[in-house]
Amino acid sequence: MIFYFSGTGNSRHAAEFLAGLNGEIVEISKAVREGKFSYTVKNGESVGFVFPVYCGSVGDPIVEFVQKLELKNAGYVYAVITCGAGMGAAGGYLAKLLKARGITLDNAYQLVMPNNALIYSGIKKADECGEAIRSAENQLDQISSRINRKEKAQIKGGLKGTIFRKTYLMMLSTKKFYVTDKCIGCGKCQSVCPVGAISLKDGKPVWVKDKCAKCTGCINRCPVEAIQYGKATEKRNRYVYPGLK
Repeated sequence: MIFYFSGTGNSRHAAEFLAGLNGEIVEISKAVREGKFSYTVKNGESVGFVFPVYCGSVGDPIVEFVQKLELKNAGYVYAVITCGAGMGAAGGYLAKLLKARGITLDNAYQLVMPNNALIYSGIKKADECGEAIRSAENQLDQISSRINRKEKAQIKGGLKGTIFRKTYLMMLSTKKFYVTDKCIGCGKCQSVCPVGAISLKDGKPVWVKDKCAKCTGCINRCPVEAIQYGKATEKRNRYVYPGLK
């Protein structure tokens, strides 16, 4: 069983890739919306958590899910954390959250994929992203083998992850989001938002300040690039994992 969270498709792809090893995949944001926090797996079955790093730590949707999670009969428990450069202390913070639920995180694997955080930094050109995706496929093969072998590691960084998470929480404001005249009122931003942070008013998106997870799904997946965050994003590339609708 694999639990995953994804804003622009990287972690979703990784979860689907690994599902060949572990079968069922569960979308964390959907499980939270539906209040599904109790799971029983087959004895000895591996359980994975696949999600992106946020400010070197763990984002709200994953935290909310894990804090209520009831997991029975789990065998080997691992995380695959997608990132543009490094996973920081996300593994350590997840281990801390799981420990509070009586679950031991056996290993945390870093998976470098194209960066999607254009509200903070630039995104590479399409050909460079393609190269990064091909590299990620090789990483996934290696990670799959390590999961098969049930490799374990001492996971540190719980305290550092707690500190990094404070930075993340300070950056959740949606004040800088706005929509330009390019907006066609298609509503895709609302439909793809994993935490219900967007509603439509007069056919235009409006952000709910206390819900945004900063996954960048809305800004990256807008079909006409009408969504901006401050002035910096106006000239930055967008990124969505190829094939994601």
